[in-house]
Amino acid sequence: MNKVSMLGCAVVMGAALTVTGIAQAAPDSAVKKRTHPVVVGHRGSPGQAPEETLASYRNALRDKADVLEGDVQLTSDRQIVLLHDDTLARTTDVEEVYPDRAPWRVGQFTLAEIKRLDAGSWFGSRYAGQRVPALKELLSVVDRRTGLSLELKSPANSPGVATLLAGELNAAGLTDGATLRSGAYRVQVHSRDQEALREFHASAPKVQLSYLTGGRMLGDEELAALAGWTVGVYAHPRVTGAADVRRAHAKGLKVFSDPVDSPAEVPMAANQGYDWVTSNFPATARRILDGRAPFPAANGVVVDSVFPDPGGDDAQPENSEHVVLRNTTSRPIDVSGGYLRDQASNLMKIGPGYVIRPGSLLRVHVGPGTNRPDAYYNGLTAGFLNNTSGDTVSFFGADHSLIDIYSYIVP
Repeated sequence: MNKVSMLGCAVVMGAALTVTGIAQAAPDSAVKKRTHPVVVGHRGSPGQAPEETLASYRNALRDKADVLEGDVQLTSDRQIVLLHDDTLARTTDVEEVYPDRAPWRVGQFTLAEIKRLDAGSWFGSRYAGQRVPALKELLSVVDRRTGLSLELKSPANSPGVATLLAGELNAAGLTDGATLRSGAYRVQVHSRDQEALREFHASAPKVQLSYLTGGRMLGDEELAALAGWTVGVYAHPRVTGAADVRRAHAKGLKVFSDPVDSPAEVPMAANQGYDWVTSNFPATARRILDGRAPFPAANGVVVDSVFPDPGGDDAQPENSEHVVLRNTTSRPIDVSGGYLRDQASNLMKIGPGYVIRPGSLLRVHVGPGTNRPDAYYNGLTAGFLNNTSGDTVSFFGADHSLIDIYSYIVP
């Protein structure tokens, strides 16, 4: 059964090619030599704050992400806002505020109406009152050392968004096509819609463009075609190898990862030769790439394993999909009030009074059941852990400190 998974909005960038009409990036020799890939904050820092809010982007800046990534769409009064989904339903309280306006597409609402929505409480009560930001708000907080990667998201739903985006970026002085010291472009625009990219290029010809495709590396002919008008290609290291990355490099394209977060998958991307690493936890990705301990708040409890497909209903009583925590120490550890999230920020909580004994396990279930010392049941009615390709699960303490991140791959 398919589950809700993080809706990929991957980043594709790289050294520009000699393409008629497309601006060229500075040569590699003009950029400070990197010892590891550039780190992209996917939708900001959404592992620890509600995606594409200013809180998320400020966290990513604090965490020294080299690039902030986001999705641009138009409101009904033709203002540019940052939101991934076609509708406002998943990440705001739009169904409560405007119950009679289903399906709640972004383009159905004015900016003023969208600004009434709470875009933070769905993630956690401490983010109540966060709003869907306008592009101008993001431009006001980004610093000059940090690049922007903006996706023309579903441009068919936002006619003219490409030209309007170019106009705002031109007005902000961000369309010179510069390459920053990190190796990032000052601004890079990407989309799955080639016509939208060409529309943008007509108004901001120096900005680098890239084309979004799928998670597996494309074939040589497709790479050659992309090399004629884009600056790079993206893929996911779960389904590529070093040879795939070399094939893209041979066509003059750089390679960027879909989001990778764990101590297993971040090095996987780097070791395969990915040029940029996109992550929902940019601080953790940077620590891993720097060879530092990834989790300063680690307390000895780790995610031992994930059971995303128990057979039958994924939220069946007593035997739902679940995550197994393990105490790796010789002392009992209180995990009361801790919680887990998947890459889509779906939430599993741990109730009060839960202490994992030395060397022991705690199973945290999605569905209903009878709580026991070694099992806690969330009582949800639908499963969400991805059992078709894989997912990433993060474990947090009651104080919201990040304790562990675990990735799994479904064969």
